[in-house]
Amino acid sequence: MLISVEPIVVGGKNYYSIQQMASITNKSDQTIYGLISRGNAIRKMKHIRIVDRILIPCVELLQFPFTYAGSNPKENTYHYDKEGKVIV
Repeated sequence: MLISVEPIVVGGKNYYSIQQMASITNKSDQTIYGLISRGNAIRKMKHIRIVDRILIPCVELLQFPFTYAGSNPKENTYHYDKEGKVIV
C-alpha cells in the first residue's frame, strides 16, 4: 500500500504529526506517544514541541530503531523506508 503523507514544514525542516507518523507506520497514535515519552528498549523518538503540537522530524521514520518483541531488542530492530515499508 502506497502512503502519501505531506510533511509539515517548519523553519525549512520537514516534520510529521503524531497522526501522520501513526498512519505511515501503521501504529496507533498512543503507540507513537509512548515512543516519544517512554521510548523503547533502545531510545526515545526525537520530537519537537511547538505550542501544544508535537512534531517528529521526518528522518525519524528512517532512523528510529523500532523493535519487535523479544529478549534482545538490539537484534530485533527494524526501520521504515520513505513509503512506510518495513526494512529489517
